[in-house]
Amino acid sequence: MEYNGYYYGYSRITRSLALSENEIDAFFDLYDGQDTEFTLIKTERRIRILVQEEGDLLHFSYDDEKLIVGNKHLYTITQEVGQTVELCQITLDSEGKTMSFLNDITSNVLYIEKKEYAAFYKYVISDIQPYLDIIGLECLKELPEPYSVIKLYGDIDANGQMYIKLNYYNEEGERGEGFDDNPITSYAQDVVEAYIKSYASIIDYDAHIAYFDMDREDAYTFVLEGLSFLNSYCEIYVSDALKNLEKEHHYTIQVGVRIENDLLGIDIQSLEIPKEELSAVLRSYRRKRKFYRLKNGNLLNLNSPQLKELDDMLESYHLSGNDLVDGKATMEAYRLFSMNDKANQAQYLDIQRSAQFQAKIDQFYSSKNKSYPLPSPYDKILRDYQKEGVQWLSMMRDSGFNGILADDMGLGKTLQVIALLDSKVSGKTSIVICPASLIYNWEDEIHRFSKTLKCKCICGNVKQRAQGIASYSQYDVLLTSYDYIRRDIELYEAMTFYYVILDEAQYIKNQKTRNALCVKKLKAEHKLALTGTPIENSLAELWSIFDFLMPDYLFNYHYFQAHYESEIVKNHNEEVQQKLKKLVAPFVLRRNKKEVLRELPDKIEQNYIIDFSEEENKLYVAHLAQVNRELSQMVNMQSTDKITILAMLTKLRQLCCEPRLVFENIHEPSSKLKACIHLIQTLKENKQKVLLFSSFTSMLELIADELYKEGISYYILTGATNKEERRELVERFQNDSTTVFLISLKAGGTGLNLTSAEAVIHYDPWWNQSAQNQATDRAYRIGQRKKVQVFKLVMKNSIEEKIQKLQLMKKELADMFVENNETNLAKMSKEELLSLFEI
Repeated sequence: MEYNGYYYGYSRITRSLALSENEIDAFFDLYDGQDTEFTLIKTERRIRILVQEEGDLLHFSYDDEKLIVGNKHLYTITQEVGQTVELCQITLDSEGKTMSFLNDITSNVLYIEKKEYAAFYKYVISDIQPYLDIIGLECLKELPEPYSVIKLYGDIDANGQMYIKLNYYNEEGERGEGFDDNPITSYAQDVVEAYIKSYASIIDYDAHIAYFDMDREDAYTFVLEGLSFLNSYCEIYVSDALKNLEKEHHYTIQVGVRIENDLLGIDIQSLEIPKEELSAVLRSYRRKRKFYRLKNGNLLNLNSPQLKELDDMLESYHLSGNDLVDGKATMEAYRLFSMNDKANQAQYLDIQRSAQFQAKIDQFYSSKNKSYPLPSPYDKILRDYQKEGVQWLSMMRDSGFNGILADDMGLGKTLQVIALLDSKVSGKTSIVICPASLIYNWEDEIHRFSKTLKCKCICGNVKQRAQGIASYSQYDVLLTSYDYIRRDIELYEAMTFYYVILDEAQYIKNQKTRNALCVKKLKAEHKLALTGTPIENSLAELWSIFDFLMPDYLFNYHYFQAHYESEIVKNHNEEVQQKLKKLVAPFVLRRNKKEVLRELPDKIEQNYIIDFSEEENKLYVAHLAQVNRELSQMVNMQSTDKITILAMLTKLRQLCCEPRLVFENIHEPSSKLKACIHLIQTLKENKQKVLLFSSFTSMLELIADELYKEGISYYILTGATNKEERRELVERFQNDSTTVFLISLKAGGTGLNLTSAEAVIHYDPWWNQSAQNQATDRAYRIGQRKKVQVFKLVMKNSIEEKIQKLQLMKKELADMFVENNETNLAKMSKEELLSLFEI
């Protein structure tokens, strides 16, 4: 009977044996109602299985009496003395296979056809035979004694062929051969042979051997992975030759690098690998093959640190085995800096540099000490850092390289280039391509500093430009704009210039624009890019400039994006960052004002924080709430795009600047405009001239109206101002007493020298820090004698404050590859843009 979860009279045995309910029920059947004392012993006795022959069938049963069936064990009563019972536990396999078999015999009539007994034995009986004693059938004696031990032997024969043999042993020590026509008598044998056959190319049943095709990857996969799998079924004995297939192999590989015919040549040689087979070996390595069979029959293990380093080196130049001919390949000479770095860092390859190669490297790094004579009067005009710049440009030219002069805005990049063109008589024409607003600035600078250079501005109508281009050989320098190049590119197709020079080279930062596509069609002996901002937003901009200078140096854009841009921007891979920096560093010369213009006065920057009026704040917050509702709906519809977000962003910025830019029924000047006029009045009282920048030309008109009312003199310059008027306005502001120069950010970011101003006001700061710096440097540049104050007008608790944070994020991108600062990269994503609208 049951009481409190125990069976009365059997509590001790249920506790001590942890019997299942089935087992307890079995005890009840035997000893119901008795108070019996049990003792337990364990035994390894086998269960007797009786086999009876019934025609063509074999009937299985077991004849043990009083067996108590548990979950994994059987119990039998071996002795009963009074109320004391000796209980014997028969231990079976832990997986329950024996118990399952016995249950089948008990609950079902188990019959097996005689002809199927061998297979039945292999797949069922062989696993549980240690627990069974099968008796009662004389014909079973005709079956072979089962093999309990499998031994695998592997080796490579005299012909370089890998083979495997199997031997089976029974308890009597008798041996059987694997790969035989006789039936396999154990499941383990079946598994082993089937596995080997799945990899082997030939099974020789007469010799009982499995052969493997060494030209197939399967053979090596079997050695490296298959033997480990079979180790749980077999005793494995393999020769040293096979063991060595698994080990890392070291080869002697020498890479010779040389400069020849203005190309970088590499010549790869190895003691173990014939040159004519090196391409095939590297192709196999890149396909993740484990071994390669040489034509002489030798087996080459591709698990080699030398081959890995060689493949990594070729991969870094986007080369494959197909690019090698008898171990040789050529690349553009500008790869020598990267190759020199690899030679210095090589761990396993022996990289030998030729005398010409080393001389080229030494020439480059000693350029500061080399004297390129400067024509008069440049030796007296140029500052020391500018002379170094001309030396660097001259060395790049003589070395056959192209590069970027990336000096900070206002450090005289134009003058350095003029000195470069004037320092060596080539008898050939160069062309400068710049923003339209700078064409006459270049003309003025050339006339001002050079006594010999003849220049021609290619501008005006179609006929005038065509005539100027046709007479190009009469001039040393042609000056034209990006816009004119797009229109006239076909007229330049037959020409090869001495220099193609891009001023403000960020104009080709988008590789797909007509600007970029057209300038890259121009042919030249030398190319030069001038820009203070080679990176404004993304690494793609740097790639586009290098694609102009040295096509394929940073590889095709798809490769660059996958292997550099994504790794750096998305994955913040510092190793790839350093790799790219080393690639571009030799071809970029960058100096900033702090380094080279110690005499330049300070630039004092400050945010000028302004409060909304109560009405302005209500208007701004209401509009911001409406924008958030619209964004929420768009996000739910998954239709949000950057263009839409930027449109909303622009409207909010306009509200910060002046609500009248958005609404017509407002007549009072905004809080920001009032504060701006007050600031200008203060600066005027201190006799300071002011440059004021805004990205909204309509805002400049409103500011001009207020200046007029206050009697403050001003000039205004926008994109609609033509080149002649632009030059005249700059000249007048530099020399007269006009207080304010109102300039649109886009039109005035380049080509203006306005050092008479001592204050710069950014009326509506925008996320592009580089554009703002360029604007500021219209005043803060060579020639400035006084401190320059920079004011950024920022509305408190508005989107403008968040824009300040974005400016810092964008600055990091340029700093990483231009300023030598070690900072993480950032890229403004749609999510970051959305964060600007958070209330």
